[in-house]
Amino acid sequence: MHINGCEDHGEEGAVPERSPPQPPSSQADEDEITWGSDELPIESISQECVNKDLPLVTNEEISTLRAVSVLPGGKYCGAKLKAAIRVLRGLLEQGVPSKEIENLQELKPLDQCLIGQAKENRRKNRYKNILPYDTTRVPLGSEGGYINASFIRMPVGNEEFVYIACQGPLPTTVADFWQMVWEQNCTVIAMMTQEVEGEKIKCQRYWPDVLHKTTMITDRLRLALVRFQQLKGFIIRVLELEEIQTGEVRHISHLNFTAWPDHDTPSQPDDLLTFISYMRHVHRSGPIVTHCSAGIGRSGTLICIDVVLGLISRDLDFDISDLVRTMRLQRHGMVQTEVSLQVQLPRHWDSNSDVLGSFL
Repeated sequence: MHINGCEDHGEEGAVPERSPPQPPSSQADEDEITWGSDELPIESISQECVNKDLPLVTNEEISTLRAVSVLPGGKYCGAKLKAAIRVLRGLLEQGVPSKEIENLQELKPLDQCLIGQAKENRRKNRYKNILPYDTTRVPLGSEGGYINASFIRMPVGNEEFVYIACQGPLPTTVADFWQMVWEQNCTVIAMMTQEVEGEKIKCQRYWPDVLHKTTMITDRLRLALVRFQQLKGFIIRVLELEEIQTGEVRHISHLNFTAWPDHDTPSQPDDLLTFISYMRHVHRSGPIVTHCSAGIGRSGTLICIDVVLGLISRDLDFDISDLVRTMRLQRHGMVQTEVSLQVQLPRHWDSNSDVLGSFL
């Protein structure tokens, strides 16, 4: 089977039907006191070395990437695309999305989070009320070890886009994170937060910050930063992940979106579209790993936009609330706020009549 347009080397299987459980006790709140927060070191964020080699990608190459390919004569071509934008904007102005958000908040989960709640796993959770469902969580190793990460499987026509939405690693879960990346054969990580925002640590740095310096992640995995480039709106890092016993080396594209203001939405929507275009361009295999701090808000928005662009490229209809509902049945609280829902499409399309126009 193909996922994300690539051969799937990770674990397969549709989301099974589940019996109704008790929902999490509170709404997602990324500022809530957490089980693992006392482990976070308050450290200065050093400046990474700048790679003086040839750039990974030039501005000219970036400008040629397309966020979406519209089918000629299809429903999203020309005036029809603008009509779709007007409909979406009208829905927003009438307040329908806020009502849909209320309905989505009442959506009852179809699974339990017993493994994440287990005493031995509590300190592996950044937020005590953001836990993966038992049947969609990403298991580690042959014994199914625990990490706060969820498979998100989204139907796109005859294909399936597969993601892993996870929390920002804690100091004690960095090794688990890289084990997951290796076992699921992931080649792209989309980081949607900064290490520190508003004087709060949102994510432990889990990559080397010195070029060509090797770091031992576990007794089996070794990691090195081999390339680095700062672009408008995001940072590209190329990492080498080596399995020491076999000598196998894989290259991981680590993409850090930097243009998302704390407690706000991106002011330059084309930056996010460019980020998604490049993410798709460098993706080779396995699920796309995406995380913010809790792994539900910005990560959910990224997934939703990527799926919508995939549906438009295939000339298929979409409904944002249905997409959010599908995500929330696989990870609690995906796309947290009305602001996140609103940023997903219309604001990204309405610049010079059509922000997407520059990407088509």
